[in-house]
Amino acid sequence: MFQQKQTYELVPGDILLHPLYRPDGLLFVQKHKKLSESIIEHIKKQFPRDFPFLVVSSEPQLNEFMLAGEHTSRAFIEAMKQLIDIHKQFIQVPITAAIYDIEIAEETNVQPIFLSELNIFAPTWGLIEKTLDSTRLLRRAKEMDERLNLIISKDKEILNLYQKIKRYHDVLAIHSINTTSIALMIGLTLELRDEDLINLCLATLFADIGFTEVPKEQFVVYLNNERANKELIQLHLKHSIELISTSTYCRQKEIIYGILDHHEHFDGVHSPNKKSGESIHLYGRIIAIAQYYDELVGGYIGEKSYTSFEALEAVWNERGKKLDPHILRIFLDKTTLYKVGQLIQIRPYEWATIIGFTDYIHTPLRPIVQKHDGTAIDLSRKR
Repeated sequence: MFQQKQTYELVPGDILLHPLYRPDGLLFVQKHKKLSESIIEHIKKQFPRDFPFLVVSSEPQLNEFMLAGEHTSRAFIEAMKQLIDIHKQFIQVPITAAIYDIEIAEETNVQPIFLSELNIFAPTWGLIEKTLDSTRLLRRAKEMDERLNLIISKDKEILNLYQKIKRYHDVLAIHSINTTSIALMIGLTLELRDEDLINLCLATLFADIGFTEVPKEQFVVYLNNERANKELIQLHLKHSIELISTSTYCRQKEIIYGILDHHEHFDGVHSPNKKSGESIHLYGRIIAIAQYYDELVGGYIGEKSYTSFEALEAVWNERGKKLDPHILRIFLDKTTLYKVGQLIQIRPYEWATIIGFTDYIHTPLRPIVQKHDGTAIDLSRKR
């Protein structure tokens, strides 16, 4: 009943039988998502034409597939394992069968998933382990996982709030998941206190929950428009604060200020509340970086989709303007993103290894790289 298709064969209406992860390791498309023409175009930007997918062609077929138990059949499990072997070649972080479907996992000791109570997916751990340049920071990340789950177990409103996001729109749910992962990594590199890391994660997760109070059609228009709708931004900030106030834990002023300030620009230009520099709450400045990067790679705003390499450069170019330059520099210096020996995606479907830098201080995102064929390229000379 299920089919294996390649990128060029996908058509609107196809339903994915597995999640799809981006080359940077973050979630791209959720399992059982019906593909639209727009999503397929974003997939084509990130993956080659012969990249494999397992799909059914309609919702009745999906229902029949699940009711017949075909998702646990030997044929499907073998097809999934072959698919995952190919996907591994295009995803920067370590991936396992468990992150695609726990039922086909052969690992006996599957690592706990960050924010597992909220169904946040396991690649978060792969991304964190691959990115953080310190075992101490990685240990702190795992401690934050335990503390967050403890908080959630005592405050069911937090889980209810996340379920509200998931029910509203999958783009909002994926964006919330991914930006929380990125914000945690930024917070760790800034050496924030444990309490601040917890509050930063919750502020990031619910920064855009206010959109769930506006008609879904209005949210889709917002996504498809490159120019920000100032009235809608102010409205969603108001709704976000009202919604998180249902949780006793989320009423903390640090969380509230972080959410209120995440649309402010570091230089004060285009800031909805006219804040600038360090008058913008630290959480707001971190969330702004996380959201901007994820929007670019995810292709959520204005129908444009970037590779992770292109997105990081776009983020870097906004330092001192839209984004805090000091946070960006600390994050870059204390992670493995641009270090000698690291693989980076220099263009769609093509990876190269960093072998040096012409000027790391001024152009840290323009290294000298070596392609698989041995060719060396100085990206600082390529404009």
